[in-house]
Amino acid sequence: MPVPDARTRTDDYWQECIRIRPQLVRIAARRCAAPVDPDDIVGEALVRGAEFDDLDMSRLEQFLVSTVTRLCADEARRRTVATRMAGHPRLVPPTAEDPAEFACDKEEARWLAVKILALPRRDQELVDMVADGKPHSEIARELGTTTQGAHSALYRLRKRIGAYRPIG
Repeated sequence: MPVPDARTRTDDYWQECIRIRPQLVRIAARRCAAPVDPDDIVGEALVRGAEFDDLDMSRLEQFLVSTVTRLCADEARRRTVATRMAGHPRLVPPTAEDPAEFACDKEEARWLAVKILALPRRDQELVDMVADGKPHSEIARELGTTTQGAHSALYRLRKRIGAYRPIG
């Protein structure tokens, strides 16, 4: 019996893969959870099989089923580790704080504190309401005005402070 050349082996390999591919996709779909695409798992298994030089064609189906199953297990393991790491407080890297930004924020806070302390008591109370996160409707109720009146009061306050960021 003649030994098949590399091209014949390759053609035989892919013909057999086409035949068993639907079965492999079903196996991958059962074993892999979203967002993993079963077609991607099967594609990876087929490539691994094609790269395996000493693959026994009579055992191709078993080899590919085993490879698909292991790839699904690897993916599940990878996802579990990533999920655990993402939620672990000691493994989340601290945010790198820019020293220049920190200094600017500190200076801006000082500037704003001086400006607020120079305001009349009523305006300071208005700043406190905004800082407490009160909605404009509640601020209007406390001021005894309409919501539009509260917006206008905040607008005038921003102008007096000279801030470049809106309050509220």
